[in-house]
Amino acid sequence: MKSINLQFVKERLLEIDPSLEGREGDESYKTALVLLSALALGPDTARLAKFTQLPREFVATTRQRMIQAELWTEADTCCDHWFVGDAVFCVGIFWADVLVAEGLVIRQRVQEEGQDRYRESAFAPQRKQGQEVN
Repeated sequence: MKSINLQFVKERLLEIDPSLEGREGDESYKTALVLLSALALGPDTARLAKFTQLPREFVATTRQRMIQAELWTEADTCCDHWFVGDAVFCVGIFWADVLVAEGLVIRQRVQEEGQDRYRESAFAPQRKQGQEVN
């Protein structure tokens, strides 16, 4: 089995989206790198920051948004929805989660339907004091 290091994750990210070549400074690239790294490392801020070589504050903000969206917990990441079957990677769902992690999109779980809804942050229903949206 190949060792998972930063170069390995960067190569997989470019396989997912070749247009990211040369865009390592873009927020979307960095956010995608954190999410893809968390697939192997889990949601620990310090560990992800050290591994990705990104600022701890950036990783912490990404982590907090993913926890708020109920895609991560304090101890685990939920990435199963990126895959169909054994090996098919759903690029669109991955990028929807990147948008959530960037704070541009809100993910809401609709329990009655058993589905997720993704909405632009500006159009998401506002929470009332003490009310959960999800």
